[in-house]
Amino acid sequence: MKVRRGKIQVAKAGTDEQRFLSNLAEVLASALDERAMLSAVARLLVPRLGDLCLVDVIDDDGSVQRVDSALDEWQLVPTPSLRAGETLLIADITASALGAITADPAGQAAIRGTGIRSLVLLPLIGRGRLLGVLTLAMTRPGRAFSKNDLPLLEDIAQRTALGADNARLYQQARQASRARDDTLAAISHDLRNGLNTVLTAVGLLLRSLPPDDETRRDRRHVEAIRRSAERMNRVIGDLLDVASIESGRLFVEPRREPVDPIIHEALAACRDQLRDKSLRIDHSIADDDLEAVCDRERVLQVLGNLISNAIKFTPDGGSVHIGAEQLDDDVLFTVRDSGVGVSAKQLPHVFDRFWQAAPKARLGSGLGLTIAKGVVEALGGRIWVESRPGEGTTFFFTLPLATSVQAQ
Repeated sequence: MKVRRGKIQVAKAGTDEQRFLSNLAEVLASALDERAMLSAVARLLVPRLGDLCLVDVIDDDGSVQRVDSALDEWQLVPTPSLRAGETLLIADITASALGAITADPAGQAAIRGTGIRSLVLLPLIGRGRLLGVLTLAMTRPGRAFSKNDLPLLEDIAQRTALGADNARLYQQARQASRARDDTLAAISHDLRNGLNTVLTAVGLLLRSLPPDDETRRDRRHVEAIRRSAERMNRVIGDLLDVASIESGRLFVEPRREPVDPIIHEALAACRDQLRDKSLRIDHSIADDDLEAVCDRERVLQVLGNLISNAIKFTPDGGSVHIGAEQLDDDVLFTVRDSGVGVSAKQLPHVFDRFWQAAPKARLGSGLGLTIAKGVVEALGGRIWVESRPGEGTTFFFTLPLATSVQAQ
């Protein structure tokens, strides 16, 4: 029987090849798990480019793992040429050719048992090292690989290697992020234990000091200690919230809540800050019976962060407005100030971690707006901002309307 040694069928027509490469790009972009992605690539290649596809992954410790565990009897041992990025093409499987693939008799018998007639081993190289090997084989009579096939196959291998490397980097980044969050949680727990001891001791000390002129100076020092400890405690809480938001583990307890008491409580918590800067404050609620599905404490946290932010960037004598109204199936909250505003260049970054409109001023940790966004989205809402320099800033966020959720 005459063996066809021209280009593999998919490469004969340029449009077919481009369509195939487009499908490959979709597969590579659709999965962030390395092995799931490589398994999908193998399914795409068969039967278009071969009758059998094997994918071996080289782990960071050098061990070899086969995706989907096909043809387990043959264990791939990467050769120096594969590690150097050289493709191994065997047009005809002969007894001598089998020795170039594996020296293990059981492996050779397994390859013969599958009826493989021709194969090509394509190294997947990422950042200068071997990430895996893509093996394509022909089993049907009259089909064999040739050198003419290598440009397309090596292009596919390069694209697959890039996708595998990106997926591996993503997984490593996630692992590093989890390790960071676990470390942060452990350290924060220890720090909070120490701070709670300080706060308890400060409270006892303040109660023990007599309220007279002789101890006024001592009392001021102790009050300063308490304020610093409370501020440190809030920063630790913010760091833990950000870590929970980024890992998708922020805990919220949505329930039906009236909006009016929440706004009044949020304003009451900020009265001293408003008074210190002689700011005018007003609020409006379109409907006294307006209710949202939310976590009350978390929404108070959001409003507290937004109001504090408004106070920081509003000059003395300015104004802050808080509002709530129904918007379709949501409750729309508004926090507006008459402050300095934010430039169009800065506006896309206001919810970024550690972002500050005036970094040199160091007005807080730069986590408040990040936390506000994470909380609102965890409750099924959305948050956005509108601002112009010199014209103030308005933050908007929505929460599900209670009657709307009940109707569903």
